[in-house]
Amino acid sequence: MATETAPGTVIADRYELVQRLGHGGMGEVWQARDLSLNVDVAIKSIRMKTQDTTEPRRSVLAYARKEAQHAAALRDHPNIVAVHDVVEHEGLRGR
Repeated sequence: MATETAPGTVIADRYELVQRLGHGGMGEVWQARDLSLNVDVAIKSIRMKTQDTTEPRRSVLAYARKEAQHAAALRDHPNIVAVHDVVEHEGLRGR
């Protein structure tokens, strides 16, 4: 997500951030509310360096999309969360 993330921020006109659950090298994981389905979800926001040019950004986003595809393919595994959506918000993707 390109802007500063904070509780109350709405992502892709659908997901309202509730609280940050954790963070790591690639970004942050947030508890969010799916305003369309009225259920709680987890959102992973991808951290981008402001100085990154188009190509490094594409590379990071391609990696994140591939990670989401792998998780979606393994959704029946008891230790893997189900991936339900991949969205782009302000030019960046989250899932």
